[in-house]
Amino acid sequence: MSREPTLSDYLESSRPYRRRAMIAVTVGTLLAALLAFLWPPTYRAETVLLPPTEEDTGFNVSSVIRGLNVPGIRLPSRTGPEDVTMAILGSRRIAAILVKRFDLMRVYRVPREDLAIRALQQRSDFKVGESGTVVVRVEDRDPKRAADLANAYAEELDRFNREIRMTKGRRTRLFVETRLQETRLALDAAEEALRKYGEQHHTVALSADQLSSVESAARLFAEQATLEVQLGVARQYASDSSAEVRRLRQQLYEVNRLIGSLPDLGLELARLVRTAKIQEQVFALLSAQYEEARITEARDVTTVEVLDVADPPHRRAWPRRGLLIAAGFAISCFAAAFWIAWSVRGAHRGVASGRVAS
Repeated sequence: MSREPTLSDYLESSRPYRRRAMIAVTVGTLLAALLAFLWPPTYRAETVLLPPTEEDTGFNVSSVIRGLNVPGIRLPSRTGPEDVTMAILGSRRIAAILVKRFDLMRVYRVPREDLAIRALQQRSDFKVGESGTVVVRVEDRDPKRAADLANAYAEELDRFNREIRMTKGRRTRLFVETRLQETRLALDAAEEALRKYGEQHHTVALSADQLSSVESAARLFAEQATLEVQLGVARQYASDSSAEVRRLRQQLYEVNRLIGSLPDLGLELARLVRTAKIQEQVFALLSAQYEEARITEARDVTTVEVLDVADPPHRRAWPRRGLLIAAGFAISCFAAAFWIAWSVRGAHRGVASGRVAS
């Protein structure tokens, strides 16, 4: 009756295979070492940007209208400036600019621009650090080009933010400028009507109650004009169904309701004075907003603060030669051990079969 071979039997039977196994392990390790030294090196450069703010991202132009927060691109409430920055850095627009700037179609040896853009995006990585900093990493076979690409991302991000800020600032300035011109004409007309009334009727002073009603009405009408301006700006950047537009509409509705409940003074002079005061307040408000819009449009400051500038790396990121050689050695040892075990087991089965047949 045959018995199952023990471990000592396997070790004894493996002697004829050990030499070939050692040769296989040596060859496998040498091949891994050859691969590690022939593999083209890849370098990784890193640029660190300071935490961005809403103003830096160029999506807070509506701050020129007090009390209004209408971003240029409607984003979910949980989206912060870091997310906007990450989206811009990873966009096809920025990648296309860098592909042309560094002639990456030739570098990556691809026939089309979209393939070069995809290759660049695969070699680029962006992440937000624990302190809110934005880390830009780029891999390339040329260490200098890797550093230049990482720094170029920061430059193009800054250029994009400034263009967005100036574009939206210009739109806001034009809108407020139109309303300011209309209000100036209305104010001139109200002052002229009040002057003619005084010349014709020898103006009589208003009572205290009438003056109080005039002031209250002027404030309400000025608030109405302000809300109309804010609503006009909001509609340029957000849809009518957005929360911001609905909020402004509700506020405007409440103001209109209060205006409808104002008492009628019944005096032509009071109405003329009220109209003039309303236009004065609206004109003063729009003048301040117009100056802020002009400042926002003309401002050309750096929007991206670089904490660490990328320098050409001296050490390659890949291949890690020691890791590759160790992996080649381990895989060769495992394959050799498996081959020995398989061969010894097959030999024992052959012997056992011969004994049974005899």
